[in-house]
Amino acid sequence: MMNFPVVKTAVLFSFVALRISFAQGQTCDTYVVPSLAGGFTTRQSINFSGVSPGTNVTSFLSSNGISISSSGVTSGPVPHTFTPNNLAFDSGSLNMKVSAYAGSGAILSSQMVTNDIFKYASVRTVLKSSPVGGAVEGNFFYLNDNQEIDWEILTSTTLQPSAEVPAGIWATNQPLVPGQSPTQTRVPFTFDPSQDYHEYRIDWVADATTFYIDGIQKARLTTNVPTQAGPWMWNTWSNGNPAWSNGPPTADSVTHIRSIDIYKGYTSTPSGNICNI
Repeated sequence: MMNFPVVKTAVLFSFVALRISFAQGQTCDTYVVPSLAGGFTTRQSINFSGVSPGTNVTSFLSSNGISISSSGVTSGPVPHTFTPNNLAFDSGSLNMKVSAYAGSGAILSSQMVTNDIFKYASVRTVLKSSPVGGAVEGNFFYLNDNQEIDWEILTSTTLQPSAEVPAGIWATNQPLVPGQSPTQTRVPFTFDPSQDYHEYRIDWVADATTFYIDGIQKARLTTNVPTQAGPWMWNTWSNGNPAWSNGPPTADSVTHIRSIDIYKGYTSTPSGNICNI
């Protein structure tokens, strides 16, 4: 097995703390990403690190404008079902689980979605990936299959390829027109994402979607950029497809989310007190 350098949690959170403390130390009318035209007028920040284990997940997320999905998906070799029971607070994180598969029935998975819909955003999710293979960890914008942005970790192929899937994390704009091809790129990992927390970010504006890890740009897609408002979603799931998720997992696959920051309310003309983010 190859050895990968690990970015320590302290280093990541030093970066995150510096970025956020600058904005929190003043009143911000517009949040500006230096590489993007325009800016965002609203910041929604959710920190799970101080939430006690056993706290009611549904109530906590609802108070922060997020709903838990409860639905089934029949496509794939094995169907999967999103269940509220697969989200729980641990010490320092919100855990999203794909349950170990016993060989029959649907694979129990987890998903949550913003109640608010918005057009254009900068969304930053700090998470630690699962070390258990056979799951997809999604952080994405989704209105429908033709208005979708994905930043996805496939836990079977983070560092090593499978027979059908190359190794890495996947950045995708799904096709705006049904039947056409998505715009997609694969980014190799330079670390093991299951060993520590890292910030996974998507910046979405009219001309591009840009993907970052720990503040470093990894991909920029300029075609099939979504044009309509919709919600943001996070999920972890499996359907046993050897050409994508692999699996299903034979042990519980748990993704740990420490925090989420959503910058939204896009304006083409930043005004007032401007904070760089």
